[in-house]
Amino acid sequence: MKERIRDLFAVPPDEFVSARSALAKELRDAGHAEEAKEVAALRRPTAAVWAVNQLARRSPSELEELLDASERVEKAQLRGAPGDELRQAMAEQRAALAKLERAAEQVMRGAGIQPSAAALRTVQSTVQAAATGSREMREDLRNGTMREALEPAGFEALLGAGVTRTAKTAAPARKARKRSTDPKAAEREAEAALRAEAKAAAQRARELEREAKQRARQAAGLERRLRTLEAKAEAAEHAAKKARGAVDSARAELQRLRT
Repeated sequence: MKERIRDLFAVPPDEFVSARSALAKELRDAGHAEEAKEVAALRRPTAAVWAVNQLARRSPSELEELLDASERVEKAQLRGAPGDELRQAMAEQRAALAKLERAAEQVMRGAGIQPSAAALRTVQSTVQAAATGSREMREDLRNGTMREALEPAGFEALLGAGVTRTAKTAAPARKARKRSTDPKAAEREAEAALRAEAKAAAQRARELEREAKQRARQAAGLERRLRTLEAKAEAAEHAAKKARGAVDSARAELQRLRT
């Protein structure tokens, strides 16, 4: 089933609906009602999300580079690695992300889709958020089965702390330079500030992962409730159909007795 869904997300966006309907029908005809419902509920991905999913097929090595680099950054943050090591890991992470952005743009152009600035921003944010998100997000990215665009809220520092900082997060480093004219002391203070930023980003990432898991549990509960209601609706429909049949039979019998 996973492979069938993976193949479905490889279909160009303008062919997705017909391919989805065909797969759902095939599953229903084969007696797999629950799988058919799951497929029928899938929404057509946007062009940007479709392009992200193609990276798993066309740029798997670059995708693994990003996932590996993201893991190294996270580990470096959690153990308070030296500033040089953390900056190097972040640089590798940014380089891998840039490669994937270019690859996604080429995918879109090759499919006759104009890669607008908004679409490319969606590609970047989705790849970034998935690569630094939960295990499920990383697996969806690796398998090419992303179902919607993602926003990397709280993850910006993971990719940008070494190069671009907001005024708030850059302030500690600037203060460190003002407090000391000793190059080594200033470097140590700047590295401490960078580690503090990285630690805060990692904490935020963990919070977001917990929130994502909670939302997933809520969604699973709602899905179970929906299936229960659907089953009740089907039972009611069956009962109504049976009742209509009884009414028709009674009407026919009445008509026979009158003639």
